[in-house]
Amino acid sequence: MTKQRRRGKELEKDIYIATRGIIDETGFRTLTFERVAKKAATSKPVIYRRWKTPFGLALAALQDKIRRDNHGKVDEIVLTGQSLREDLFQVLHRFLVSVDVIGKSFFREILAEPNCYNDSLAKIINGNSSVDINAINRILKRALKRGEHVKKNLPEAIKLLPFDWLRYRVFVQESIDEKALELLVDDIILPIYLEDK
Repeated sequence: MTKQRRRGKELEKDIYIATRGIIDETGFRTLTFERVAKKAATSKPVIYRRWKTPFGLALAALQDKIRRDNHGKVDEIVLTGQSLREDLFQVLHRFLVSVDVIGKSFFREILAEPNCYNDSLAKIINGNSSVDINAINRILKRALKRGEHVKKNLPEAIKLLPFDWLRYRVFVQESIDEKALELLVDDIILPIYLEDK
């Protein structure tokens, strides 16, 4: 009996699982298209047609896991908070789950050697920035509807501040516990986002 040829989403899923398996077993630096093809029981040309670099494949595989584990991206979660503060905590907790899926060491490796990943890194940062801004815009819109005194026309750099602050802490290997999140939200973000009473 011959094995049925996999295509589309089924093949992509197997490639992503193989990619994450290699990263988990031996680290990102050992990832090659040849290893992924062997582990996924497919051919190298199939992988070369879909991804330009092993780095691009690794990111796609990790982003797939984040979407699966979190049922969507940070800007797609159902917000349940009763205040700007609660919504911010909900989104930032979800963001930290995404960072954990990618792996802090993988994240630091990418940032430590940006020249190796220039094109892909720029694409990722821009893509993540738009997702992060969408998440904050949704939070701010909800706060306005609730009658909270949110400043209007906040610059994008300010909307990205909570995510950039957390990424920096991951990069310098600082722990991010509930106290750190409270500091970020209560002492930094809320005073910037809310009008003075």
